[in-house]
Amino acid sequence: MSRARRSPLVAIAVVGALLLGGCGSSDDGPAAAPRDTPRPTSPTGAGGPTDSAAPAPTRTPASDPATSPTREPRRHKVGTLRPRMRLETAAHLLDADGLPTVGAGGWVVATTGPEDPERDRAVGACQKTLLASIGAVETVRRTFTAPGRLEATQVVARFADSRSAWRAHEVLASWREDCADRIGGGDVGPLEPLDVHAGTGESYRMAARKRAAGLGILRTGSFLTLVEVTAGADRYPTGWDPARVAVRRVARTF
Repeated sequence: MSRARRSPLVAIAVVGALLLGGCGSSDDGPAAAPRDTPRPTSPTGAGGPTDSAAPAPTRTPASDPATSPTREPRRHKVGTLRPRMRLETAAHLLDADGLPTVGAGGWVVATTGPEDPERDRAVGACQKTLLASIGAVETVRRTFTAPGRLEATQVVARFADSRSAWRAHEVLASWREDCADRIGGGDVGPLEPLDVHAGTGESYRMAARKRAAGLGILRTGSFLTLVEVTAGADRYPTGWDPARVAVRRVARTF
């Protein structure tokens, strides 16, 4: 076939191929198979979201100390505190007005100071020695006088601890038990409990050599107090005991 006749045929073939290609893209025809595209990898592992990328972490800016609110200090509730015990030994000595009056005249303080083992006698006819000899680490003594030969003595002793004071209290009670034999036929009454504001109180009465006396004992913590009131046998009260009243008043100083 000559080149002149072959050129129109080639042109017709090319046009036909182009028409057939356009018909293949019609909606009624089979769709071309889609290309395999790689599946994006989930940032959270298998089964995780794949339609969006994980958000980038945001950094919280540090607060400016000058503009940050100041935290108020925590406030603790403070309860009512009990008054502190007056630990000074001499603070528990009675004044002249604190000692109960016997008769018409009032009491006068005669002496006040530490007990002197060379000068002072033991308080009460039943007491054998001073309290320092049975464990007291500090003792103070106050003496009183009143018209009609009335006399009174108070001793406040401090011990190392409450157990030592308890032992000394037991010693005083044992001295009372054989007191009548030691003083030669005196009349020694029973040791009677005493209701006090603080501690343990006891007292007893005795009479010997035309003198009568009442002895009160108070033990509070590591303190031991003795109060003795003496008078003539015919002047000492019979309906009440001034030594017991004095011990109650001493207990209120603790």
